[in-house]
Amino acid sequence: MKTTSSHFFEKPHTKLGWGSAGLMILFVGLFISVTTGFLHFSGFLTMTVGVVAGILTLTALIWKGERSWLMWLMLLPGLFAIIFALAEILIPH
Repeated sequence: MKTTSSHFFEKPHTKLGWGSAGLMILFVGLFISVTTGFLHFSGFLTMTVGVVAGILTLTALIWKGERSWLMWLMLLPGLFAIIFALAEILIPH
């Protein structure tokens, strides 16, 4: 793997970029499985994976210089998970 930054229309070049891509795919799969009722366990694991994937994606974008379209696309579900987790902590029901 290269350690240089990628351009918008390229794949991620860093290990951190590919790691966050894998975690984000896992998050989306778990999220769909939990919301459709296929898996019957708490969504805590799902949100934890989503928050970690979102943080890794932000880290890859800011510090590692990743600029590929895949990173920007993965930022959306990652931010959703981070905002959802913060809302659950700050405003419990």
